Amino acid sequence: MATLTSTMPLPQRVALISENVTGPPGAEMLRLSKIAACEQVSVLDNASGAGILVSHLIDLAAKTPRLQLQRIVAGDIDPEALTYTKERQQAHLTANAESEWDNVEISKIDQHSIPFPDSSFTHVFANLGILFSPNDSKALSETYRVLQFGGTAGFTTWKGIKWWADLAKPAFAQYLPDAPGLPAPEDVFPSPGWKDPQVILGKMDRAGFTYVEVTEFNFAPKVMPEEFCEATAALVKLIAKRAWSEADFGSYAGELEGAMLRYYQENFGEGKQEVRMTALITIGKKS
Repeated sequence: MATLTSTMPLPQRVALISENVTGPPGAEMLRLSKIAACEQVSVLDNASGAGILVSHLIDLAAKTPRLQLQRIVAGDIDPEALTYTKERQQAHLTANAESEWDNVEISKIDQHSIPFPDSSFTHVFANLGILFSPNDSKALSETYRVLQFGGTAGFTTWKGIKWWADLAKPAFAQYLPDAPGLPAPEDVFPSPGWKDPQVILGKMDRAGFTYVEVTEFNFAPKVMPEEFCEATAALVKLIAKRAWSEADFGSYAGELEGAMLRYYQENFGEGKQEVRMTALITIGKKS
């Protein structure tokens, strides 16, 4: 994977910084899926982003000799995300030509129309990707379709965006009091309901999944304030662009990151700090 630098394009920087908080739920999803107990697997990483879940999977296989990765597909609809995954792949292969990364297929894939035949994979994972689906019923249906019978699907979602209540909202109230209000990130995800275990169970049941379990996962990654505020402000700006008028966006968008960083440093200190996060991990079977 490319080293994080100040000259890196902003979207790539944000993607890599964000993996401090998206990576741990993905790794925990792999653990809960019990994939390490399998012998031969074919895996689709749906809405794969920059490839952090694939990275965790390959690391897990390296520690688990019985786990044979017959096929790994990393798919995302975002061309930039695919570019970052390819860069990550190349970096690993440059370091080790025999790396399992050589077997990773990187493809443009829409989670609502997965371009593979029925029963293609033993495992299908979506690390936070289902949150961005405008039609999660279709995404679940497609996941179910391409799973083999007896196969496992895994999804991670946020129970809540704690940094919004603890950092962004008070920062804007204190330092940008004249800016219009903004909805919380969890209220603008295209796919609602994924912060409620009971709602999730209903969605999975309607899609046909069995033996579904939803597990709360609490973790506290250590992050640098500057990097964390840069990454979270990028999401806030996307919300603001949709919620504000063009004039308001022009007036306040450029000040969002600075307000968050100032509030962070004044209230939580400088240097690496723990940020409490809570994810929900959903595991289901096709049977």
